Amino acid sequence: MSLSTFSGDFIDTALSQLGASRIKVVSGKQHVVDFDLGEGLTLTYIFTITNENRCYLQRARPYPMVQGRLASTEEVLQFIARDRQAFQNARRSRNYSTFLDTARKTLALTHKMEELFITHNLSPEDLALLHQQGDRLTALMDEIRARSPEVPCEE
Repeated sequence: MSLSTFSGDFIDTALSQLGASRIKVVSGKQHVVDFDLGEGLTLTYIFTITNENRCYLQRARPYPMVQGRLASTEEVLQFIARDRQAFQNARRSRNYSTFLDTARKTLALTHKMEELFITHNLSPEDLALLHQQGDRLTALMDEIRARSPEVPCEE
């Protein structure tokens, strides 16, 4: 059996220094970390350390987003620090609640599409329609990104 080179204690200490408001360890392997962004807004991450030198990271709140498997303690810390700073900047926007609503609708759409696909026998034509709409949405996001100024994110 190989031992993990990830140190949950080290990550927890570093996240405390970054301003984590709560860190909960479940069964010694799973860590739930909250950051209070103010005004009742919380940013929550869950990371799980395995014995196979892997760390799985996801943002759980304000909406779930899987980051995936990371190779090092430093990658976990860098991702969370950058993501936290981006959310601190974003929450100052007048459009923050609209953004959250849109993100949650997008996640609901993904779940709805999966449920449709695994519970119904879709025709190739209907699958092509869904695919085409996905392409249109991707193109629209690319268009909006190109015409919108980037927000600098300090670390």
